Amino acid sequence: MALPVSVSIPAIDVTSDLLHLGLNPDGTLEVPEGPDFDSAAWYDGSPRPGQTGPAVIEGHVTSIDSGPSVFFDLARLQVGDTVEVERSDGTVATFEVYDLQQFPKDSFPTVQVYGNTPGPELRLITCGGTIAESTGHFTDNIIVFAREV
Repeated sequence: MALPVSVSIPAIDVTSDLLHLGLNPDGTLEVPEGPDFDSAAWYDGSPRPGQTGPAVIEGHVTSIDSGPSVFFDLARLQVGDTVEVERSDGTVATFEVYDLQQFPKDSFPTVQVYGNTPGPELRLITCGGTIAESTGHFTDNIIVFAREV
């Protein structure tokens, strides 16, 4: 199956080329940085969109200067909204949102996000909640769950 090259979320007016990122040495997901900060990224350790299992795409909620970033409106998605992932061979995998949840980062639902699924699924991840004064980071993650249609 071809590699993902871009993501489109019409309900929140998002279109982004996709970076391909892996894991940091501590096992956490690499995140877009520098000139790519406002791009979405596919986690290359997850299935390719359209393959069986949960493909994972992440993006920042706010940019370096604290303005909106690529997934600023992710929490506004609703069940039934669609997400399209274009692949390098020109094909498009279309997914329909079936759930959206907010989780504290310290109780991230690893199995729900990365665990096996019976068919092709998609997970969109960004930050949410409040910003902790002690760390300067958001306290929660917003996770969108979608299935291929």
